[in-house]
Amino acid sequence: MNRREFLKSVGAAGLAIPSLLSGSACAPVLLQSDPTTGLSLGYISGDVTHQSALIWLRADAGSRVSLQFAEEPSFRQFNSTMATAVDPGADHSAIIPLDRLRPATRYYFRGLVSGKTPGPIASFVTAPAPADDAKVVFCFSGDTRESYQPFTVMQAVQAQRPDFFLHLGDTIYADRGGNARSLEEFWQKYRANRSDQFSQNCFGTTSVYALWDDHEVADNYLPDHPLAPIGHKAFLDYWPIRRTASEPERIHHSVRWGRGMELFLLDTRQYRDPKRTTMLGKAQREWLFDGLAKSIATFKFIATTVTMAGGGSDRWDGYPKERTEILRYINEKKLPGVVFLSADLHCAAITKIPNGGGLLDIAAGPLAAPLNRVTNGTNRRYEFFRAENFNFAKITVDPKVNANEALLEFIDQDNRVFHTRKIRA
Repeated sequence: MNRREFLKSVGAAGLAIPSLLSGSACAPVLLQSDPTTGLSLGYISGDVTHQSALIWLRADAGSRVSLQFAEEPSFRQFNSTMATAVDPGADHSAIIPLDRLRPATRYYFRGLVSGKTPGPIASFVTAPAPADDAKVVFCFSGDTRESYQPFTVMQAVQAQRPDFFLHLGDTIYADRGGNARSLEEFWQKYRANRSDQFSQNCFGTTSVYALWDDHEVADNYLPDHPLAPIGHKAFLDYWPIRRTASEPERIHHSVRWGRGMELFLLDTRQYRDPKRTTMLGKAQREWLFDGLAKSIATFKFIATTVTMAGGGSDRWDGYPKERTEILRYINEKKLPGVVFLSADLHCAAITKIPNGGGLLDIAAGPLAAPLNRVTNGTNRRYEFFRAENFNFAKITVDPKVNANEALLEFIDQDNRVFHTRKIRA
């Protein structure tokens, strides 16, 4: 049995083993910054629009950090942000905005700790302008459990050269391999996952949109869980998500990528209320309806983290009334190009949503977690089902080639395409 097979078998058996890179989840994680640069754990570029981006980085305690950014990797000419102090209340990290950027442009950047040598160069691409017929390629999946490191699947994601990566929840497993209970222990979980070199390499060339699901706090948790505030804070400390003073924990938002697509990122956790049969809450549901109705993008991808059908009461099966309301709204308004994207079920699947009027739910994953050995993949709601490998999905939207069609590809950890499908708007 090779190393990867050993890690899979241990995880599938439900056993916890220490990360081969960082130690057990709640033991002290020895984290050394680069003595030359003062930086650690790489960068994350996120919340990218056609004019802006956020950059996450981490440095030694007490450091003042800034970014240098340019449109070419030589940095012969570059701009710099104002220096800012890393936040000890966010595990000595900082999230630095870049604004007034050009659409559809690759930007190169590097962190700079005052008094140190500039850090390594990373890059991301901005979204096309809303009316642009630009080709867009993105990948998505979910579920990265520390004991499954190294996350070799991220090397395959990077090889696809996506414009962005969508991480659909369970970005850590706070409740496995030693339960995180304090803020420091939650941070340790993020440090352990972020120290994975394959992830760092991938995030060094593509931006990320990240959503939380249950394992960022605890399995199948509800909003009143006592650890929810701590888990939410740790997530927001480690992912670049634009926030406002009026709604500091809001993560649901939408972003336009040219004429071909708009991405709607849902929060399927913090607004749940089983007694009121809602997963999204009234405000978020109305925001979604309004956004879908106003969107003139050809494809409207709804990232929901949990699957629209199947998997039990913690997923949309547990909130059938609200699910029906959403599906009815889309169909009655005759909104074209709506496609649901999900993870969490630990399989690659295309589901014809029951009573959905032809709407599809595309599930991908896991990136690195136990494979689904429970779900009956022969259920007739599945157009496609496979739970045999770590995987992600890749979607290509190219209005210049076919304005009403997108290409879906499922890709495994060895960068092999194992299923394709064309999706019509």
